[in-house]
Amino acid sequence: MFTKFLLTVAVVAVIWFGFRAIQRRAERRDQAVRPPTGAGKRFTPEMDGDSVRDLVKCPICNTWRPAGAASCGRSECPN
Repeated sequence: MFTKFLLTVAVVAVIWFGFRAIQRRAERRDQAVRPPTGAGKRFTPEMDGDSVRDLVKCPICNTWRPAGAASCGRSECPN
């Protein structure tokens, strides 16, 4: 009787600790694949000056557009 109880406890413990080990391994694998927060690709402008432009806010559309850009398609848009 006591042997059956110990065997049952041992089987439950093996399953429990095995499940936890598998979860920890999966978490470590996910952390290795995913880059840390804030370490994304940074914008680095090219030296030719064309990659960086000053933007102008449209008073009608409330959007920021490059100066001299074509109209957004609205009849009241001044660009």
